[in-house]
Amino acid sequence: MKFAKSCLCGWWKAICLGVFVITAVAGVLPSHASAQSLDSVALFQETLQSDFFGVDARAMGMGNTGLATSHDASAIIYNPASLARVRRIEFRGGLSHLRTSNHTMGGGFFDGRDLTKTRINALSLTMPVPAYRGSLVFGFGLHRVNSFDRSTGLLYPPPVGYSSDRARELETGGIWKWSVAGALDISPRLSVGLSTHLLTGSDAYRWNRVVKGDSPGQTITENQSIDINYAGVSATAGVTYAVSHELTAGLSVETPTWMQAEERHSLVLDTASSSFEWVLNDGTANYTLTRPFSFGFGLSGEFNRLTLAGDLHYSDWSQLDIKYDDASLNNTPELQFIQDNLKETFGWNLGAEYLFPAQGINLRAGYFVDPLPIDSRFIESQRKYLTLGVGLLIDRVMTLDLAYVYGGYKLRDTDPGNSFAEYRTRRVFVTFGYRI
Repeated sequence: MKFAKSCLCGWWKAICLGVFVITAVAGVLPSHASAQSLDSVALFQETLQSDFFGVDARAMGMGNTGLATSHDASAIIYNPASLARVRRIEFRGGLSHLRTSNHTMGGGFFDGRDLTKTRINALSLTMPVPAYRGSLVFGFGLHRVNSFDRSTGLLYPPPVGYSSDRARELETGGIWKWSVAGALDISPRLSVGLSTHLLTGSDAYRWNRVVKGDSPGQTITENQSIDINYAGVSATAGVTYAVSHELTAGLSVETPTWMQAEERHSLVLDTASSSFEWVLNDGTANYTLTRPFSFGFGLSGEFNRLTLAGDLHYSDWSQLDIKYDDASLNNTPELQFIQDNLKETFGWNLGAEYLFPAQGINLRAGYFVDPLPIDSRFIESQRKYLTLGVGLLIDRVMTLDLAYVYGGYKLRDTDPGNSFAEYRTRRVFVTFGYRI
């Protein structure tokens, strides 16, 4: 986790001041915290898990809309009230393929790196219960809702007397939601639903920096690893209302998410001229992270064969709370920096779907903006994504949905002021459904 990385940097500096040899090495290997100021900004989207990865190909093909259009198991995540529209027992599963590319430049350094991951993304079961009037539906699901997968490359101007200075960082992992949900009609037009979530996940962070000298004995290597296990709870409540035969409105509220994190970290320096490694930090830390309320409002309209949808999302990230079990870490400049620069966010999503009934094919397209929850002075361009999708009905009992998502964002570095990191993301979602 990048916040933990920032804390480690402060501890490393203190040690360097007290150890002559390490101080000498630090003169050649620049301060990790200052050299990694871009990553200090990038910590927000990884640490806060604010980037919703997406759980269903149909919703992602329609611009990640789902508050008023998810009439399948994805409603467990988007809006549990929409489960009331499910009429048949359905098993649903999905895969996701992620390809991220990073390019960092400016301020005297530049480089880039790609990362590709293919994973199971969702497993779910929806079960309508026979009812005398209206609808009663239960849902059970496992969904990968957040991704930490990211890779960065940095190439610095080498210090005097050294031939190259190159760094690589790799982060993998994600957050899963184990969910139980239920929905029912309380009137012909009004449905309500509730999902309860158990969150689990892990984050594996690796940093490697090599400064090569003109002779083999001058090479300096820095390695850092941070491994975190997460566990938490949250709940989502939702309402849908049929405004008319064509128009449906949806509202969802996700409670604050409480997460407990157990961290193991290590920071090691190794010089080719030395017969041993300098272990600068090796230990553990535990902390709790409480994310704020999240509110969503959506509208969908069905006009003959055309469906149009739009969602709005709001969260006030300034209310985020992070507390370490070690009280001395709760007053660090890095933590204060996070709390001072978090902002509220308004995200929006637009999507469309057109049905070709004779062929059993749905074509989809969409666009959405998922704002970073940080001060605008750190943002060169916000997270924006274009989506395309197709859905197939097979023999009236099986569905196959495909979606492609492309977009990214740029982070600006305020020190030295002319640097930025550009992230580009390509996601492919495949979702299978079988109805009984």
